[in-house]
Amino acid sequence: MNLLQKQSYQVWYSFLIDKLLEWKKQKPNNKDITNCVKSITEIGIFTNRLQVENDILNKKVSLIMSQKNEIISKLQEQLEELEHKLKQYEL
Repeated sequence: MNLLQKQSYQVWYSFLIDKLLEWKKQKPNNKDITNCVKSITEIGIFTNRLQVENDILNKKVSLIMSQKNEIISKLQEQLEELEHKLKQYEL
């Protein structure tokens, strides 16, 4: 999710929860409104957890890629060094 999508989600989520809470104050005994508030709260928590999990996984992938690149670089250096030593022996 890019920044604009996150902002749009937040705006509409906030609008919806605010409107539901407003309606709940007007009709506190309405079970449907109460259940809607609970539902949208659960959806928000679930979505937030997914975003956090996605961010963590992206960071892990980035770290693994960085480590892989470092290992490849070191192996290339070792290969060049070994090729250089091999050339010395060939002479």
